[in-house]
Amino acid sequence: MARAELIAEAERELAEQELVIAEGIATYRGIEARLASLKEGVAIGGELAELGRTDAIVAVLRLAGVTLSPTEIMEALVEAGRTERMGLITGTLDYLCKKGRVQKVSRGRYLAV
Repeated sequence: MARAELIAEAERELAEQELVIAEGIATYRGIEARLASLKEGVAIGGELAELGRTDAIVAVLRLAGVTLSPTEIMEALVEAGRTERMGLITGTLDYLCKKGRVQKVSRGRYLAV
């Protein structure tokens, strides 16, 4: 194999492992948040309904424990009793990425930082 091919392969493998690590961290944080919520006896649905959009999106991502798409985030918010529009969800995700609270892991997949 040529050196350029070896470099490209190593970069691809590194990118794959970064995704595995990011999803592992998201899973860990989701379990932590769920455990804290259970210990406090708080229903997450009620909490999400009271939070602002940005905090509610971050909470959904943390509780999921895996990467989510904007559609999956919107479904979780609607299930919690919120009324949301997809344009506001995607715009808020872009804002949260710029602020460093959310990471876009791959095309259309987000996780809380």
